[in-house]
Amino acid sequence: MSSERVEPDLPITPMLDMSFQLMAFFILTFSPKPVEGQLSLSLPKEEGGPSNVAPSVDLTEDEDVVVQIYASDNGNIADISIAPKTGSYSIGKDTSALFKFLKEKAAAATAEKKPAPKLRLEMADQLNYQFVIKLLDEGKRAGFERISPAALTPAAAGGAAKK
Repeated sequence: MSSERVEPDLPITPMLDMSFQLMAFFILTFSPKPVEGQLSLSLPKEEGGPSNVAPSVDLTEDEDVVVQIYASDNGNIADISIAPKTGSYSIGKDTSALFKFLKEKAAAATAEKKPAPKLRLEMADQLNYQFVIKLLDEGKRAGFERISPAALTPAAAGGAAKK
């Protein structure tokens, strides 16, 4: 008894039709999202890193504006201090007072036809991220292009554990 070999009937046309329909569906329904905002930051140099690391920015120049932000135990802003080389002074915990101060500093630099100074935000480790982003945004809106977020130095944080 000899049996003939039976070839399977595989209709390729409907499969191609479906694949083109799916491709057309995804192409027509694709909507690219807007590009996220970019915030240029001056980050400190990583010690012991490879030599192709970008050079660190000297943050100790006279023109730097140093702002120290202390946090309470629950992560809220406890105090904001302006820390020039002559000594620090508190402006409270209201970010609008900080914005006003930063706007005045940027305007003074613009009046002298200089670029806005560097802004160094020294923040406590326990500060909530919503406040970190808000502070970065306040600096950017005030006119600072070079903003360097940093951890609050242990001497400053230990000496003024504000709540």
